[in-house]
Amino acid sequence: MQLAKQNVFKNDIIIIDGLWGTGKSILGPIISGMRGVEKTKAESIYEYMSWLHYLGKIEQDGAIWMMRTYADCSQYHNRIGRELNLRWSDDTGLKHVRNKWDYVKRLFGTEGDIKVNEINSENLAFSVMSHLLMLTPDLLIPAYGNRVKVIEMLRHPLYMVNHFASYLERFESSREFTMSYYHEDVKIPWFVNGWEEAFIHGNKFERAVLCIINLYPWLDSQITKAKNDGLQILDLSFEETVFDTNSAIQKIQTFIGRKHSSHLNKILKSQKLPRETIAKGNGHASYGWQRTNIPESEFYRQSLDVVLNNCSSKSINEMQALINWYNTKYPSKLSQFVNN
Repeated sequence: MQLAKQNVFKNDIIIIDGLWGTGKSILGPIISGMRGVEKTKAESIYEYMSWLHYLGKIEQDGAIWMMRTYADCSQYHNRIGRELNLRWSDDTGLKHVRNKWDYVKRLFGTEGDIKVNEINSENLAFSVMSHLLMLTPDLLIPAYGNRVKVIEMLRHPLYMVNHFASYLERFESSREFTMSYYHEDVKIPWFVNGWEEAFIHGNKFERAVLCIINLYPWLDSQITKAKNDGLQILDLSFEETVFDTNSAIQKIQTFIGRKHSSHLNKILKSQKLPRETIAKGNGHASYGWQRTNIPESEFYRQSLDVVLNNCSSKSINEMQALINWYNTKYPSKLSQFVNN
């Protein structure tokens, strides 16, 4: 039996992706603020299907069927007001949605094929946020063709260490849903392959740095390959987004082919964009984020000291090499700081 779904919707699919801690959540309200784009959802099914297929745990036809079906079903639910996220603190909650009343009114509106026709005729874009999807992007074109556009958020490696460390520190929690396996009774993220021993014997900061220095080259090679294969992808740095916001907005508008609404200034204000220092923005307190007014150079120094004081010399050297690579490819005001 060959599973297939051919009568798919015709609307655009915009995926906001990034590694853990890249700050991609600031893009959700910005993308949703574009004309004809639905509110951004956080749904893990697309990354799960991609990871399972990459690991040889699911056949391609089954994974593609699920990704096509779920995206269309989720967009239909958007249009009829089903699954409206009323949790105020969520990045994808109603708090961060423009035209809130429009979404509430859908709860009392019609449903059926008329909504499908609206989606297709008006090309109402489906917007979804994922994690680590671009490590395994091979299903995106087979599943969605030219409907899909990926915005990949990247961030200075040093500024991701604390987030990774905090996340991995609670990785054994039953509330943690990243795909994983066990090595010597230690829970390991699915992407750790060949460096399990270093991972399980490292402290939380060593583990974080190991993940970052291994994932960034993998991600960069996948972005290059995906572009060559025809996937529409915009790799955008967090630093450009927060320091040179107008440039980032122009890139996004050109890439997805949609103008922004009149709500742009309000959205940028709520996201603290642009900003003088990264630490003056929003963040997740559950991952140790605290807003501060300290100078960028001092914040950078503190972040660097975490690595220098807690990691092996090998990991420190590899992190410094990764920072040099990142500064060359995605230059920003952070590029001026010394890494020793």
